[in-house]
Amino acid sequence: MLTGSKTSFKIKQLVPDFKDKTLNFSNTALRSRETSDFKCLPGERVLQRTQPVRKPRAGRGSSLTGALLCTTFRVAFVPEEGIAKMEDRDSVPVFLGEHDVALASIERVVAVSPSRWKVLSARSSLRFHPEELVLFCRDLQVLRFHFEKSSAESAEITSAIARVYQPSVPASLSSFQRSALGSVEVKQYLSNRGADPQMNWFEGLQDWERELARTGATAWRVSSVNDRFEMATSLPKFNVVPQRILDTELKRTFAHFTEGRIPRWCWHHPEGSDLLRAASFQSNIYHEKHDARNLEALLFGRHPQCVIVEVGEDMPPPSEIQAAHSRLQALCLGDIPASLSVSDEKWLSSLEASRWLDHVRSCLRRSAEVSCLLAEGDLAVVLQEAEDRDLNCVVSSLVQIMSDPHCRTLPGFQNLVQKEWVSAGFRFLHRNNYTRDRDKEESPVFLLFLDCVWQLLQQFPSHFEITEVFLLTLHDRAHLPLYSTFLFNCQRERGRNTQHLSQSYTPVNGWQELVNGGLAPGSGGPSFPPVWDWALHCTPERRDSFRNPSNTPLSPGTFSSPRQSSHPASPSLSLQLSDCSGSGPGLLLLFSKGSLGPAPHLLPWRNAGGAASGWKNHRRAPFRDGLPRLERALKGQPLGPRGPLLPLLLGPCLRVWRGCYLRGALQTQVPPPVSSHLHVDFLASEVEHLRGRLALAKGLDRHGNCKRAESRGTNRKPRQETTNHNFLFAGNRGTGCSPERRYTQTPTRGQKHPKLPP
Repeated sequence: MLTGSKTSFKIKQLVPDFKDKTLNFSNTALRSRETSDFKCLPGERVLQRTQPVRKPRAGRGSSLTGALLCTTFRVAFVPEEGIAKMEDRDSVPVFLGEHDVALASIERVVAVSPSRWKVLSARSSLRFHPEELVLFCRDLQVLRFHFEKSSAESAEITSAIARVYQPSVPASLSSFQRSALGSVEVKQYLSNRGADPQMNWFEGLQDWERELARTGATAWRVSSVNDRFEMATSLPKFNVVPQRILDTELKRTFAHFTEGRIPRWCWHHPEGSDLLRAASFQSNIYHEKHDARNLEALLFGRHPQCVIVEVGEDMPPPSEIQAAHSRLQALCLGDIPASLSVSDEKWLSSLEASRWLDHVRSCLRRSAEVSCLLAEGDLAVVLQEAEDRDLNCVVSSLVQIMSDPHCRTLPGFQNLVQKEWVSAGFRFLHRNNYTRDRDKEESPVFLLFLDCVWQLLQQFPSHFEITEVFLLTLHDRAHLPLYSTFLFNCQRERGRNTQHLSQSYTPVNGWQELVNGGLAPGSGGPSFPPVWDWALHCTPERRDSFRNPSNTPLSPGTFSSPRQSSHPASPSLSLQLSDCSGSGPGLLLLFSKGSLGPAPHLLPWRNAGGAASGWKNHRRAPFRDGLPRLERALKGQPLGPRGPLLPLLLGPCLRVWRGCYLRGALQTQVPPPVSSHLHVDFLASEVEHLRGRLALAKGLDRHGNCKRAESRGTNRKPRQETTNHNFLFAGNRGTGCSPERRYTQTPTRGQKHPKLPP
């Protein structure tokens, strides 16, 4: 090839082994001997370091002593007791250690001295030597570091953090991502990682077919009519529609809904009902007769009646969710630096004024009502929202968690988020506002969903395999712009930015990335891993705490066998089904404000003139106000062995997620979050101790009495709930407001309450 030729050609480059990567530091970085106790990622540089530094332990009244480092990716704290373990670490690149915080998660940097404090920015000048460094994070964490020697080193590292943490504008966000994922070694490592066999990504045809087979939905099929995103850019390539609708007929229905988000199947109830979700109708479109038939087939499926649930009614819009979360954040973090902006006497009233728990209650209430509707059997329940991209994600996910035991397992919960949030087109990039340029669209809708799941976990701890530690880790990772799960608004954008980046070589420019997509086109953007690859950013000890050992998980394909659609759910429902059978449109109902009612004017094509006007005069089935089973459920009565988990929604029953919201300002008073099984083990030991004390008080032989009690307990078999498909602790059904209160009233499995002495 001639010198200076611009002709490029592809060459397979030999990538060096990940373990043999050598760190290249700039002039501002430290020497390699000074960072021998800290393992950097390829492409990450250490900018400043100081020691000794003390980091208080949350809820323990003690502190750790070690070294504080500022890199191009994170603020890292390396305790002295953990330095010896650094050489034994696995080669898997853990992005964040137990004591690290990413630069993109930092909200404010505060330097504190005995007489003054100052909030620092990239252009701030620090004219005193701080004794304490306080980092306020976006995930409501507050990290404090005490410098044992107030010197120039403490001022230098504080100023270095203030210079590099700057608010995430697109340029700084791209730099942050490249420092962690932009190196060739990390790209090669991520591309060679195998996929989790239990994970369903809902990106291919087989993924959706596997979900249909798991739930037993035989009347539905997977359509690939949107494989090029021509029908709806925010919908996935594959969507589940009724069997009897052809793709040629399906194409004509997209224009009748906002953004083309047609009614799509989400989940099949074992009683025969189906859950669907859709955007609002387009009323300014002419509806022809054959279009109306296809639209009715989409809504009703194979069912003779359909219930439309207006999700946005009596539920907060995203703007109110953002305002409530901002008030909650200000209340929990408080003022700088003492966190005393609200007095203790007014704290509860300020919490109520934030309305965050009111929004949690409204989401749980609407989800419980929809779960009761699905338990009626043989009807289609359609969740309808204006754009079908916010509250529909919350309600559809909570309904499946309440009704499907598989969604309460670790792989089932991950698959649920992947299906109802990632694949369904929730706008993670806009709602998380990583680039800080979409303040009007920012809203923590996904964090509201995690809070609702935490409330269910507190009221029904033995029904969940996932733990609070898992929810808290997912909450924190949602604030990091590193994972493909949270970086894009739909499957179309995610596919554009996660394609393989090939390389080309020219004699003039050398090696160049051939970018097919990325946040920074033309510069070789990084490939983002999914958040579900926990080994990349969680230690093995933390991953072990994701599962509740007292719960017996279901296999991925296990589900209750579906009943036939012809079973009589209730007398009134059977009457409705028999009367509305035959030709013509089915019975359309509207669920509003906790009650069912007819909705003759809800569908635009039934009210418009023209070719579709003949559908107005169809024969309707008689209607009775409310269904008996639904009324019993809303009054707190059980719906049978297949009934959903119905949470208690009274004021004392919904609590503040203390392990998440109060771990910052009150970290010295709040213990770290622990999973529910630790509470069970602790209470079991307390019960054994009290039994021994009671035996001694009666003058009996303590050891002999315990042995007889244990022999009686081992002969009993644990009670098995058909609703949840796992072994539960006897009597632990969630009848009280407080889970701690239920534990004190409930014996452990295979044991009985001791009789108190007279």
